[in-house]
Formats: sequence, structure tokens, C-alpha cells
Amino acid sequence: MSNPLTEGCKTDQSVPVTSIDVLEEKLKANSDATHLELYSCSKFVQLLGAHWWRRELAGQCVVVAVSPGLVPGTGLTRSVPGFMNANSPDARSVPDGARSIIAAFTRSDFPDDPDQIFLTSWGEWWDKNVYKESLDRALQDKWSPSQEQIEREEGIAA
Repeated sequence: MSNPLTEGCKTDQSVPVTSIDVLEEKLKANSDATHLELYSCSKFVQLLGAHWWRRELAGQCVVVAVSPGLVPGTGLTRSVPGFMNANSPDARSVPDGARSIIAAFTRSDFPDDPDQIFLTSWGEWWDKNVYKESLDRALQDKWSPSQEQIEREEGIAA
């Protein structure tokens, strides 16, 4: 079964991204990554960040990753003609996608497992096996540097 979060983020035509090195290569400025590779790689890194923030803010707030669903009206796939249009079976309107995000603010049925943070556009909590690659704490830490680490790496005096 393919992973919908890393499906387009590939090292070649068939191997999903599973290493830090490939993510770095794909997300560098002027890389040879396609628009869809950049999109899926950046979404994967955002999910890593959501996990990192969940750990950092434990006990202070609840961090949730939310999918608005497949929303052709955003123009995301404009560089891939025919990839998805408003008539696609799973397509949602921009207002419907926004409602999925807003609904997360009123949820109180959080899963007991703190690693289960992904809320689908259908209002369901995805099983963490779907996004298991994002549960790697080393990847989360790599892609979510602290302010101190950024300042140190950039030579900014605190």
C-alpha cells in the first residue's frame, strides 16, 4: 500500500522518500523536483513539524494536523493538466476544505495515542500506520530546529 503523504515525494519513479538526505535534495532551491514532489515533500516535512510541536507543547495545548481534502480550486495542480478537476469524485470546494480545517478547532474527541494527530477531511482520525514514517523523532528534530539551533548555525549572537 502506498503512503498518501509521501507518494509524490520520490527518489525516482517508484521509491518513496524515507531519508533525510533525499528530502534535503528535493527541497533545496533549484532542485530538479517536480511541483508535485515539492508539494508532497513539503507536506511531509510539515507533518514532521506538527509532531515536533506536539511534543514541545505537550500539556499546554493540543496540536493537530488537518487535511482539507483534495481541493482543485486552490490551483495546486495547475502545472499538471488533467490531474484533478472539480468533477473528480473526491474533489472538494475551497469552502468545504476550509470547513475541514475550522472543524479541528472545535474537536474534543482526541485519540488517546498522542502520535495519532492527523485529522482527515472526512472528520476521521487517521491510523498512525498511514503516516508511520513521520513518527521518526530524529526526522522530526532534524526538520524542526529550535531557535537556539538556528541562531547558532547562522552565527547570530543571542
